[in-house]
Amino acid sequence: MSSSSSAKPGGDGVETLRAGIEYGELRRNSLGLPSALAMSMAFLCPTINVIFIAPLIAKEAGIAAPLAMLLGTLGIGLMAFALANFASRVSSAGSFYSFITHGLGSSAGFVMGWLFLFAYALQSPLNTNLFGYFVSDFIKSETGINIPWWVLMTFIVAVVGALGWWSIHESMRVDLVFVVVELTIIGILVLLIIFKGGAQGQVGGAFSFKSIPTGFSGLGLAFIYVVFAFFGFESSTTVAEEVRNPRRNIPIALIGSVVFSGIYMALCIYGIVVGYGPSHIGALSSSSSPIIGLATRYIGHWYATLVSLAAISASIANLIAIHNANFRIFYAMGRERLIPRALGKTHPRHQTPHIAIVSYSILALGLGLLFGSLWGPVAAFGDVGYFSSLGIMPIYIMVCVALIAFIWRKRRAEFNWLAHGLCPILAIAIMVFGLYTSVHPLPAYPENFMPFFVIGWFLIGLGWMLYLRKKNPQKLALIGQVVFNDVPLKTVQSEETGVAS
Repeated sequence: MSSSSSAKPGGDGVETLRAGIEYGELRRNSLGLPSALAMSMAFLCPTINVIFIAPLIAKEAGIAAPLAMLLGTLGIGLMAFALANFASRVSSAGSFYSFITHGLGSSAGFVMGWLFLFAYALQSPLNTNLFGYFVSDFIKSETGINIPWWVLMTFIVAVVGALGWWSIHESMRVDLVFVVVELTIIGILVLLIIFKGGAQGQVGGAFSFKSIPTGFSGLGLAFIYVVFAFFGFESSTTVAEEVRNPRRNIPIALIGSVVFSGIYMALCIYGIVVGYGPSHIGALSSSSSPIIGLATRYIGHWYATLVSLAAISASIANLIAIHNANFRIFYAMGRERLIPRALGKTHPRHQTPHIAIVSYSILALGLGLLFGSLWGPVAAFGDVGYFSSLGIMPIYIMVCVALIAFIWRKRRAEFNWLAHGLCPILAIAIMVFGLYTSVHPLPAYPENFMPFFVIGWFLIGLGWMLYLRKKNPQKLALIGQVVFNDVPLKTVQSEETGVAS
């Protein structure tokens, strides 16, 4: 492990960040490969996607929803491959914005970090709304007791915050157990439906472009929900500084989580389409949780209850991963002065980013209550998910551009035209297609104003960056400076700042 330590390296007047002085360090080597996988798997959460996002995809792609998922998996897989290339060379809790800084410079890193903060910060509000609604409904149906969704939302934010404060290792152990249990419960049901032939037999049209009701437009709109489904596969990069052998384990977690989850979700969505039958696809797309109804129909009420419990455990695991990732993003941005520097401190005993934990928990709860009150907790899940996905897709595009630049400029001897040229270019093309078709034509309210809000947020970050370049360039030079490596005495030289880290 290495980090920058001198006050003014090279006499250029650039401030450097010293561990234990300018920022607190996270606990090194506290996580292994299973925990890194659990982080990505719990964040993207196949179970939640199968239960709640499948209807959104089916609404746009019809019975071809499994095809939309497989095509989306291909696009996200190329993105994961590009990201794995970065993760094998740069280990930082800053994740995307740190990667982009190393590839395209601190100015681009700052603006993308600003957008990254927006996209990730929204993940808790939409998922805590879902948790509050679903658990409230489940308790009421099983016991008759009515607990308001916002009470349960407040409770879960406090629980995952406390767990994150205590230990990232224990958080990931909980996540790993929950992920295995929930995938097994849903998987058994799906396989049973497929083997029984569902309502109208197997559905060959599920893998045909001709089955998409509105053609490429429908595929594009479905694609943004597929991105929504995969959102967070990259979250293992945020714990890179706490994972053993991160340059090996993080790439495995990235690619492994996408490949496994994509195949699993496509199979499950196909099982749901088979379960409903092609002539009832409208009922599927309008259902809030179709697989629970299928559990009752094909096995019985007791298994539907089990599926509901799996959904609750999946939601808890999902929120643990979401909050832990955001805690570290806030921490990384705090230590590099993008946001208040106090967020870059760590607890003296637990070595967790305790100030970032409290700050993000308060922000997430406030936004969750706001969106839930405005649109209702169920609608907020889909609406804010669309909102968040609009923010992450430009970052996916930029990290692919940054990879090409990074390898070509700084690791020319390692450049491979397939791995560092064709693959990221294909990923860029797929993401640009998905982004364009998701905003043209504009969707209905409230999604119709969201693209303009994202553009406005981006322009604010761009303006702030230009101001700093003129008034305080030293602050920009700190971005992406802290890099941890699992090889001793390895020096990573930033071409833009000249700072060894």
